[in-house]
Amino acid sequence: MRGTAGVPDQPVPTPSPSVPTPSSPVPKPPTQGNKKWCVPKAEATDAQLQSNIDYVCSQGGMDCRPIQANGACFNPNTARAHASYVMNSWYQSKGRNDFDCNFSGTGAITSSDPSNGSCSFLS
Repeated sequence: MRGTAGVPDQPVPTPSPSVPTPSSPVPKPPTQGNKKWCVPKAEATDAQLQSNIDYVCSQGGMDCRPIQANGACFNPNTARAHASYVMNSWYQSKGRNDFDCNFSGTGAITSSDPSNGSCSFLS
């Protein structure tokens, strides 16, 4: 159909249907502020921390190669540093539940990234 002066009529825009609002809130993706890590408590002994390392590394599916010689998280070569890495790996892999960082009372949740040098901690 032609309008005045030989110009075709423009189609009348039809409103698009409204998008329904979800009945439950949509979770937001994690932001930097939501990151948490599991690390040893200051009062945890080397013997307790070694026990945590032994436990985590004996579980199937846990990768403890980074804390072995030549691994990215081998240095510093201390029970505390190695325990920090494996305790956090356990905590992250199990769903970041506070109870997964208990380790018989030797673990604590922190919002400070414990990564250092070439050793990157999961978050």
